[in-house]
Amino acid sequence: PEAPRPADEAMAGAEIGARVHAALTTLPPDQAQVVELSFLEGLPHSAIAERLGIPLGTVKSRLRLAFVRLRPALEDLR
Repeated sequence: PEAPRPADEAMAGAEIGARVHAALTTLPPDQAQVVELSFLEGLPHSAIAERLGIPLGTVKSRLRLAFVRLRPALEDLR
């Protein structure tokens, strides 16, 4: 079994998760939906397009627009 994570690492991870979640809530619903499907559910872009019934180019455009909005809020997390 793996050793438990140190408390400071666990706290930092929780803070990062909270910041990412807060940043996602600032996105328009259509952009947040494709980000969640892509990064939280791990779906490829083509599967997202099929699930939502939208063109693949629309999925890619929404992701690109979402990144433009998210970058300023999260760029210090690199």
